[in-house]
Amino acid sequence: MTLARYDLTATDEQGNVISGASVEVRAEQPGAPLASLYSDRAGTTPISNPTATDSHGDAGFFVLGGFYKIEVTSGLLTKTRRYVGIGLAQGSDVQPDGITQRYHTAAGTVTVGVDDADIIVVKKTVGEPTPAELPDPATATRKVRIVDGKYDAATNNITIVSLGTSKTIMGGADYVIDSNGGSIELTPLADGSGWI
Repeated sequence: MTLARYDLTATDEQGNVISGASVEVRAEQPGAPLASLYSDRAGTTPISNPTATDSHGDAGFFVLGGFYKIEVTSGLLTKTRRYVGIGLAQGSDVQPDGITQRYHTAAGTVTVGVDDADIIVVKKTVGEPTPAELPDPATATRKVRIVDGKYDAATNNITIVSLGTSKTIMGGADYVIDSNGGSIELTPLADGSGWI
């Protein structure tokens, strides 16, 4: 079996890397069991779960595709990412019938239109943080998925905001994709107040 890889860099609130942080990976399913992690793509060499970040704050592992809760802990600092999609399908251009996809390769802001593609893959030719703007949810009628197709969002975050006055993304002012290969699917709220 061929497994998918996931990489992350642990940082504190000031952006300093954290070496020796604990990285715990649990399946997003009833009982939240610890995931089986491996150091190789074939899944023949298991590693501990939790694992730890190296001297550069980096950690990586291979795991069976699925949705995972990843919790990074160091001292009193804990960062939790929920429903992190990891799997070989994220690296595929195959899509179900009726689903449209657009690649964004240019520098600058990704602007998502009301009638844009269902999936926006951010795959810039340069490594830089990417702002992304969703349309005002009061005028939007469908969901959209934003995907880090360059696999460098841990270093070059994708920051998503909504157009319109005081519109929220997942209850906040913005949403940041900060994991390599990360993605989020957002749906406009019926009352037009934001995206979830």
